[in-house]
Amino acid sequence: MRLRRAFGALLLVIMALALQTTLFARLRPFDAAPALVVLTVIAVARHLPAEQALVVGFLGGLGQDLLVESPLGLWALVETSVAYAVVRGRGRLEDDITLLAPGVFVVTVGALALFAVLGTIFGEKTLADSGIVKKMVLPSLYNLLAAPAVIPLVTRALGGGRRRVPFDL
Repeated sequence: MRLRRAFGALLLVIMALALQTTLFARLRPFDAAPALVVLTVIAVARHLPAEQALVVGFLGGLGQDLLVESPLGLWALVETSVAYAVVRGRGRLEDDITLLAPGVFVVTVGALALFAVLGTIFGEKTLADSGIVKKMVLPSLYNLLAAPAVIPLVTRALGGGRRRVPFDL
């Protein structure tokens, strides 16, 4: 049963990756798109055991690395870090979306900042971009707005209104 949930979570992350690289590659209000893969990893990591959440985050990031022009493993590291942050903090938050949405914003900003710093270390010159703040804040705001729709949908798809995984790690 647990593996079925992990495969379902991976399927949800793959669907988010497909939407992000197709639909939102063209539909970019204010020249920014939501970070759907980050949002989906946040949503699925709340419902999986720690090891499975990290593997799903890593595989989602690896898929993102293969589909966008970035050094291989950069998004994989970022998405694994997102899954780890969610696993560490999921026992402190309730399922109330008014509490989860600010957390989504903070984790998304942190993920995009980590990507920018690591990208600069690996020669991408991400931090030298003049619009870097806009490229971190707007996707985080879009994730904040999308969270009330995505998080309950993922919760329902993974089978339940309440988290079944106790705080572990």
